[in-house]
Parts: sequence; structure tokens; C-alpha cells
Amino acid sequence: MSGFINSRGIPIKQILIGIATALAVTLLLLCVICAVINFASAIPYSLLPYIMLIADAVGGFFGAYVCAAMSKSRGLILGLICGFAVFVIMFIASLSTGETIGLITLLRFIVLIVFGALGGIKGVNKKERLHIK
Repeated sequence: MSGFINSRGIPIKQILIGIATALAVTLLLLCVICAVINFASAIPYSLLPYIMLIADAVGGFFGAYVCAAMSKSRGLILGLICGFAVFVIMFIASLSTGETIGLITLLRFIVLIVFGALGGIKGVNKKERLHIK
């Protein structure tokens, strides 16, 4: 089984690498945001959920981009899958910390799906294939 493709033709390895990339980029951006908030106390805490949505969007885009660039086909579908999977992981993690379901949860879902799809489309239209071993 080259590349962990299941019987339906879904590239599992590329999806898992895309999810890991999205989570890593999001975590890195959130660490940078926390450091900036720590040093510059002028940022109101009411903006924090919306700043986190921006980090989610960037992470979802890059995760789907890597996934689609590695597979070089079905960018929209792979981007949607990556975005949805990242949302599910973040949703479960947020529920375990006691966060309530609200408007931010819906916005996070929409942002991750839309930017995942955009990243998948952009990754498939890349000129050369991305190789990660």
C-alpha cells in the first residue's frame, strides 16, 4: 500500500500530515499571539476569540495546502476533509476544557471549512508536487 490509500482512494497519509500541519501552525500562531498579549497589554481580551479565529484560518489553510499539494488531486475534497477533521479535534479539545458551544464554535467551523477548501484548491494548483517522507 503505497501512501496509505484505502480501498476508496482516500489518501490517509496526506490527510494525517495535513491535519498535523494545521494543528502545528495553529498552535505556533497561538503561542505567538499569547506572547504578544503578554507583553502588550493594550489588546482587549474581548478580541481574543476573534484573533484565535484568524489563527485557525491560517492553520486550516496551510494544513489543507500541504495535504492537497502532496496528493496533487481532489484539492477541494481533501481541503474540506482536513478542515472538518481539524474542527472536530479542536471542538473535542475545547469541550474538554469546559468551553460552551456558541457563536464562536459556529464561526470556527465555517472558518476552518472555508479556509481548508481554499488551501486545498491552492495546494492542488501548485506547480510542482510536495514530497514529505
